[in-house]
Amino acid sequence: MGVKNFEEKGGFIVDVSMKSEAIEDRFTFVPPSERSIVFLRQHIGVENEPVVKNGDHVNCGELLGDSKEAMSVPVHSPVTGKVLGIENLEHPISGKKERAVIIEREEKGKNDVYQPLDPSRTSRKELLKRVRDAGIVGLGGAAFPTHIKLGMGHKVSNLIINAKESDPNIACDVRLMLEMPEEMIKGIKIMAKILDVKKITFATRTEEGELTELERLLKENGIAVKRVRPCYSVGSDILLVDELMGREVPAGKFPPDVGAVVHNVATAYAVSRAVLKGESLISRGLTFYSKEIGGKNLWVRMGTPIEYVLEYMGLSTKDFDRVALGSIMMGPTIPDWSTPTMKATSGITTFTHSEKDPYEDPKPCIRCGYCDRICPVNIYPSLIMEAEKKKNRRMLEKLHAEVCIDCGLCSYICPSQIRLTRYLRGGKERIK
Repeated sequence: MGVKNFEEKGGFIVDVSMKSEAIEDRFTFVPPSERSIVFLRQHIGVENEPVVKNGDHVNCGELLGDSKEAMSVPVHSPVTGKVLGIENLEHPISGKKERAVIIEREEKGKNDVYQPLDPSRTSRKELLKRVRDAGIVGLGGAAFPTHIKLGMGHKVSNLIINAKESDPNIACDVRLMLEMPEEMIKGIKIMAKILDVKKITFATRTEEGELTELERLLKENGIAVKRVRPCYSVGSDILLVDELMGREVPAGKFPPDVGAVVHNVATAYAVSRAVLKGESLISRGLTFYSKEIGGKNLWVRMGTPIEYVLEYMGLSTKDFDRVALGSIMMGPTIPDWSTPTMKATSGITTFTHSEKDPYEDPKPCIRCGYCDRICPVNIYPSLIMEAEKKKNRRMLEKLHAEVCIDCGLCSYICPSQIRLTRYLRGGKERIK
């Protein structure tokens, strides 16, 4: 399968050659670790309250934590075992101390805590409830509660399936399309029923004939395929809606406000498993990447420590200087090797000791304007950085820091090697 480099605004190129090898690598299923670390918050929203305590026995797929707040999604046990405790640990996304359930695996367990449902005989309300009960979030990276987006059917007429997978070193979505197309299609149809929409668009950067089985199923089910130009930033929901529908999502608004809901292909697969098999979301596909061994696609349970994944692959933590939980463009560097995988973990990107962190010793900004020219949402990263340094809330609001999509292009292109994304995220947090 061919992979073309992505072209951004201003003619800047994002090299995606590292994706090529991973696309051809089939999923390897990683066995569960002896100890799982399951954070109670793995979504955009409030932290769940634990429903288990130290010493409790839990079954695979069983509820560990939930909340009555609207912006929440439950979390479940990835293994059958014993709860060793609930600890405050550094969350790999927020960087703050948050609660995690520590579980020691005792025996093999089957993830089938819910009764399978027949979508044709199940109401939209019941299907939506199952999506939430199963703990499903957007698996493209944002981890937005899926049931909330699917509950916006009254506002939308278009369901867009994002199969573009823009990240330069991530290939797990493409592998999912190649290996599990039938279940993915079933998940898409379930989501369309919940939303009560007839128009479904499957957006992909692949060329005709590269996904023959999936293309056949899409055609049989009346799902339109749109070939999207090779551009990294168009993988963002708001930019994808503009690309496909010609509708700009205003600042502070979301795709449903212009009539569309966007879901990732992996999310569709998870919906299928939750409804048709009764499974909680406790595992997912991800791409492990190292410059020395290339990309490898793994199927990993949430809560699996990164050091265990390395050990399973015959690698040692001593081989690497640092690791990012996610893609090379957007993944945050984790605090230590025991950090676990999360629902939104689409990749594990490792760096050897010879690969210096390019942002370790930044130079002063030279006012070249590259970051402002490449920004896909037309804000000014250089000015937002200065405003955030001064903690100037009023200026951050005026510059619309909240519009940032966290793509990382501004940092990627900076000749002074400034990690601008750090300032943009800080600015967004300041004006929340």
